[in-house]
Amino acid sequence: MKILFTCLALLLTGCATTYSPVPENYQGEISQIDSSEKRCSSGKADLFYLSEVNGKTIRNSLSATRSATYGQGFNLTTKLLKTDVPAQEATYSIIGRTEHAAPVQAFSDEVYEVKGDIIFTPEANKEYIVKGVLGESYSAVWIELKETGEVVQSKIEINGSAELGFFEK
Repeated sequence: MKILFTCLALLLTGCATTYSPVPENYQGEISQIDSSEKRCSSGKADLFYLSEVNGKTIRNSLSATRSATYGQGFNLTTKLLKTDVPAQEATYSIIGRTEHAAPVQAFSDEVYEVKGDIIFTPEANKEYIVKGVLGESYSAVWIELKETGEVVQSKIEINGSAELGFFEK
């Protein structure tokens, strides 16, 4: 049975393609955008990550975390990715989301999510990080310059509940 699930998972992930923000043979300057987390317990964390660049899906920390956690029961293993991006204007889709080790945990607990787009030009050779906060009455996600903590553009905020419904988890 375990082999069947593994084969099915490989088959399904084999169909998914991800975009590399840095084109092959790119000669320009590079910046980096890191993911972050707020650990809630051994089986739960709030992840803050880059999900798309210019509307194209990239390899992200949520999918990497889910792959790393597979088969570990109620223990969540987070994988925070660092994404190289060209130092040129682009639309960056960012997400803050609660993640549980096992899907059954999500159905019996809160899952918060906030997401949106930030358009900006990263400075060459600088490191940025996606940060955020998730909660019952306020949630936000943003990109900041790692060195100074300065917020790029503005925060994407939800005043009120950002809790996902049962079928959205």
